[in-house]
Amino acid sequence: MAVKRHFLSILATTAMTLGLAVPAFAVPAMLSGQQPGSRVNVRSQPTTNAASPHYGLVGDRVEVLNSTEGYSDGYTWYYVKFRSGAAGWVRGDFVTFVSGQGGPAPSSRTGYLRTADAGSRVNVRSAPSTSATSPHYGVDGDRVQVFDSTRGGDGYTWYYIKFRSGATGWVRGDFIDLTN
Repeated sequence: MAVKRHFLSILATTAMTLGLAVPAFAVPAMLSGQQPGSRVNVRSQPTTNAASPHYGLVGDRVEVLNSTEGYSDGYTWYYVKFRSGAAGWVRGDFVTFVSGQGGPAPSSRTGYLRTADAGSRVNVRSAPSTSATSPHYGVDGDRVQVFDSTRGGDGYTWYYIKFRSGATGWVRGDFIDLTN
């Protein structure tokens, strides 16, 4: 019995480690700035007061794994990972999301899903169109982070959103109440 419990413990630990090491919703982006090739600090925490153990160069490709508001500066900060495996926090004005690859454009807007009927579901689509698949849904009142907007072929404004769970997708504008 003890061997079985030990084996299950090792299996669970391995599964958790793999789950944390492979982000489910990484968004492609690149470091940006005014001077091509100039350095962009990569910090240990989302603040300019944090140590900068390494840096990237303007134009470097990264994956955005998370975002947050800065501790004291009001900036949006992105937790990025480089192809080398290095990772850290970069201030939002130095990150540009790669367009045309399903990625959002940077923003720090917050919104809430809204429907005419409290508790109703809102489809979250894989592309800004009602004909796109709907791998997720939200519920009236869910808080989301809004990254991008675009005008769909149907004439509606669509928003690229992210839930606290990490799920992402497109929601038609009439189902979003933007707060800032």
